[in-house]
Amino acid sequence: MQFQKEDFESVICDFCGADDYTKRYEKRGFWMVQCNKCGLVYTNPRLKQEKIAALYDADYFQGHGFDKSIDYVKDVKEHVSKDDYSLEDWDCDNILALLNKPQTPKLLEIGCGTGVFLDKARMHGFDCHGLELSEYAANFVRQMGIPVETKSIEDANYPPESFDTIVMREVIEHLPHSLESLRTIHSWLKPGGVLFMATGNYDCPERKLRGSDWFYFMPEGHLNIFSNRTMTNYLQKVGFRKINVTNQGDKLMDMLRQKKIITPGKAKPRNIFRLSVFIIVRSINHFISSGMRIYAVK
Repeated sequence: MQFQKEDFESVICDFCGADDYTKRYEKRGFWMVQCNKCGLVYTNPRLKQEKIAALYDADYFQGHGFDKSIDYVKDVKEHVSKDDYSLEDWDCDNILALLNKPQTPKLLEIGCGTGVFLDKARMHGFDCHGLELSEYAANFVRQMGIPVETKSIEDANYPPESFDTIVMREVIEHLPHSLESLRTIHSWLKPGGVLFMATGNYDCPERKLRGSDWFYFMPEGHLNIFSNRTMTNYLQKVGFRKINVTNQGDKLMDMLRQKKIITPGKAKPRNIFRLSVFIIVRSINHFISSGMRIYAVK
């Protein structure tokens, strides 16, 4: 996709408002820069909002857009044909372990795509709701019988303290105003509610080795890239009281799932041998993972 000069806008740091940065990487004509004040990495200049919105068409959800690593339509088909314990199940078990066990916890997934995680969460007893910009993707969710609104976070009008859990999986890096969005999300959570997010880890070894070829640099739509420190700063600033930022990507955790080290209904194993393996693998994962799993309690 070709862009013109008028398609771009210059932006200041979303976290601290500074306009003082160092250029770090160039990719496909975009620059990833790092704020000299707070350390946030972001795309600057970036596409204007109307150009970004146009990226999320049907092709995007079928793996033909700027992110070739995803195919949400294929995920739906595979989800329907599988009933094994998945990483989505494990994520649900982790969330339940942090909640104060409400009978039917109310969950909102922002950027729910075609609804695979929501359907899994429903199987774990959650009362599930979706928020998704794409009407194309939202129709898959509606076919599952799960309510979904096609709005942005800014346009959604949920009352304060509406949800026990809010989930954003591979979403926060797409948000143009992450800090303001997190403030809104914090207000939607009940006291003791849990925010669960997954996103890329800027400080991972792969980024340091591959530079601009790191797979998570997709500057058309990935607007802010977080590290453990910058993510923690965001969550603290909007008022979360308990924050756990972990470097836990999918590959090693999926190996634990396949080897049945992690099993249904438990966030971590109780068997001593399995627990030892779990701790060792997660420790290794902490130093090498390209992804983060983030848990924050209001």
